[in-house]
Amino acid sequence: MSKAKSLFVRTAAVLSTVTVATLALLTAPAQAESPILGTVALAPGGGGVNDNPFVTGATTSAACPSGFGENAALKVGPVGGPYSPLARIGGLANYDQAPFTLAANRSLATALGAAPADGTYEVAISCSGTTGAAAKDFSTLITVTGDTWAVKNAAATTTRLNAKPVLFAFEGQRVTLTATVRRNAAGSVEFFADSSSVGTAPVVDGSAVLATTTLPSGLLRLTATFTPEDPRLFAPSTSQICYLVIG
Repeated sequence: MSKAKSLFVRTAAVLSTVTVATLALLTAPAQAESPILGTVALAPGGGGVNDNPFVTGATTSAACPSGFGENAALKVGPVGGPYSPLARIGGLANYDQAPFTLAANRSLATALGAAPADGTYEVAISCSGTTGAAAKDFSTLITVTGDTWAVKNAAATTTRLNAKPVLFAFEGQRVTLTATVRRNAAGSVEFFADSSSVGTAPVVDGSAVLATTTLPSGLLRLTATFTPEDPRLFAPSTSQICYLVIG
């Protein structure tokens, strides 16, 4: 084969690989965005609908978004609203600097205007600044049964990881990592080789798939960690270790 023809063949192969990789990126499903800023931890985690105050502490899992830390409001209502206040609006500012705690100053029944019917309700903390309110709230769900309420726990999930090829792959060889998430929960999976992240993929129909040719050589301990789209509904989980030798 002539040098020119050989160069043409190698160039075509490279372009083909790049094209396939580009198409894979373009057609990969977009990762879902969480509907909430984060969660709210309630203290206590249950009680009576007439207990006053409803809670002595409602703590956010993170700070308010930058620029929306001037005011914070603790509220309750049906899931998605409309909401009623559980306390006066907090106006201490700096709520966008670190996680914070607000306290209720009335009972759940008082906030809702009457003893609530059995069902699921949302306790939320909203953030606002000089430009208005943040687009999302911190949130947790509670369940009311009779004259009592309790935090609604997120459903447990399990994540299992498989790698192909099994056990061994050559350096630079394509390795496909597949994480299967039980409970059919929406979210994303981050894949790790030892303690280093090798990429993230969305969960589609119960599975997240990542193909890579850049795994480091040696004995690798591969794991996959599932992060739910809505942490109020599903809990995170981490897979078992999957061993793979790259050499």
